[in-house]
Amino acid sequence: MKTWLWVIAEIVIIFVLLSLPGNNFHTTSNWFGYIPIDKIVHIVLFGSLSFSIFYHFEHLKNKRYKTIRAKAYVLIFCMLYGIAMEYYQKYFVPSRGFEVADMLADTVGAMVALPIFTWLKNKSISKRN
Repeated sequence: MKTWLWVIAEIVIIFVLLSLPGNNFHTTSNWFGYIPIDKIVHIVLFGSLSFSIFYHFEHLKNKRYKTIRAKAYVLIFCMLYGIAMEYYQKYFVPSRGFEVADMLADTVGAMVALPIFTWLKNKSISKRN
């Protein structure tokens, strides 16, 4: 149950952070001169969201939540949530707009979380044996 509350908290945190007006951010800085900071934020937020859902599913008793199909649904959910947030920003958040690059960063974050989660899960299983 606690893991489900964390997933809900992550969804709310993402909503709140992406609802901040765009003029509150310094957008010209890049990470190592290549990747804009706002894209890193999107990658981290959506990577964390998908990771927490994977973690929640792993702790459920029903085996269908541990399948590849379930993980694909998590990735699809995160992508759709990212797209929905971009539309929300475009129409309801002052000085924010619809950016395809943000949606791509959201997708990258969600997808990068899967191999990290799998690696950490396998590592913890091997420690138990």
